[in-house]
Amino acid sequence: MRANDTRPAAAGSRSMATGARLVAAGSRLVAADLRLVGRDPLLCIMPFVPFLAAIALRLALPPLAAFIAKATGFMLLDYADLIRVVLILFPGTFFGMMSGFLLLDDRDDGVSAYWSVSPVGRSGYLAARLALFCTAALVAGLAVGPAFGLGGRSFAADASVAVVGALQAPFFALFLAAIASDKVEGLATLKALSALDLAPLAVLLPLPARALAWPFPQYWAARLALGASLGPGTGVAVGPPEALGLGLAVSAAWLSFLYARYRRRVD
Repeated sequence: MRANDTRPAAAGSRSMATGARLVAAGSRLVAADLRLVGRDPLLCIMPFVPFLAAIALRLALPPLAAFIAKATGFMLLDYADLIRVVLILFPGTFFGMMSGFLLLDDRDDGVSAYWSVSPVGRSGYLAARLALFCTAALVAGLAVGPAFGLGGRSFAADASVAVVGALQAPFFALFLAAIASDKVEGLATLKALSALDLAPLAVLLPLPARALAWPFPQYWAARLALGASLGPGTGVAVGPPEALGLGLAVSAAWLSFLYARYRRRVD
């Protein structure tokens, strides 16, 4: 009986030891990524771009809006909420670019093959990297809204948009790693993907043109932040909780598809 009693304890100890090794391996991966980012001037600049854009617009938009309103009667600041959404989504894009370029480097240098035989495994390596940049995008997204200072003041709306935006980091990273052959092709791919920055603007379009943006989470981020203020006759009624759910579902579908493509590329 005593021998049997010791088996669960031994198994638990082995599981804890395995978990500790995985955490340690993941921590080393995160530290290595931070060192790689610190050595690349382009990657070092990327995290600050959304904040620079937010501060520049905070300073330039009010006088520009006043000038446009006086000249044409168009009230640009009426769209400050939409501009705020686009800015909150920016960190996911830039952190995704950073992660994607690191994945391309690892794939070209054969490092990803090495991680497949490491204790953490290729899936653990990928999860640690994507989790790091996704978390950074979330934190940055929450900070960009206050840096902009215009538009909606709802923390819940900002946080929901930041969550959807953070999932753009693994989206862009996996897209680059699965589609691009090298960094040069990756830059061309990013130019094409930059069109997704316009997806939130689709909330201003009538149906059926607006439906073209439904497969992209950026559109649903705008709907969850702006849906209540779009007014009557703007299409299908979708409240913030439903828009958030759709944004997360669309993001999960894209990530599943791109992860499968990435695995086929590196295997």
